[in-house]
Amino acid sequence: MQVKVYSCSKCVGDNFIKYGKTNYGKQRYQCKLCKTISVLQYSYNAYKKNLNENIVQLTKEGLGIRSTARVLKISATTLLKRIIIIAKNISQPVISYDQSYELDEMRFFVRKKSNPMWLVYAINKNTKQVPGFYIGKRNNKTLNAVVKTLLNSKADKIYTDKLRNYQYLIPKKNHITKKFGTNGIERKNLKIRTHLKRMNRKTICFSRSILILNSILKIYFWSDS
Repeated sequence: MQVKVYSCSKCVGDNFIKYGKTNYGKQRYQCKLCKTISVLQYSYNAYKKNLNENIVQLTKEGLGIRSTARVLKISATTLLKRIIIIAKNISQPVISYDQSYELDEMRFFVRKKSNPMWLVYAINKNTKQVPGFYIGKRNNKTLNAVVKTLLNSKADKIYTDKLRNYQYLIPKKNHITKKFGTNGIERKNLKIRTHLKRMNRKTICFSRSILILNSILKIYFWSDS
């Protein structure tokens, strides 16, 4: 029996035939064009086709885990798993050579205020895009993870504040600490703190997992949706 319901997730065709049932009694259909087998009518919201797009959109708007789960009517556990999967499919952007960057760090807390961590990241001075970031303690290892990314791209100039560690990590010919040189990334810091509650200075919203925070930042910085 030929059925016309919705559209195929692979080829966007609309011609289907019945193809048995799932273990839970749901009717399955096979696309007549590409032979893809799928369930067209789901009762559980986590199986909806546009769920990942909604997660990305709400994450970039600054909703927390529980708020996003309530809006999408899925469990927080399912949401966390989806966030990790989405982040794994997001690749670091290609970095252009001979660009100027602003570099800065932000403090936040993991689980409790007695466990401070630092987000170190850079932005392109012209495009404001984020070429790389790293989460860790405020030491040379954490700072150097981003500095190496910029130096490998043959950065023309790297603007930072007057944190002493940068003097040992960035060559003098590329390092600039002049006044107002980091205005762009300071404005970016404010935007991040406004959107992501876990990054606020005064908050009770702490990250519980570095993995989840890293995934959320990948979505926030590099997702096109």
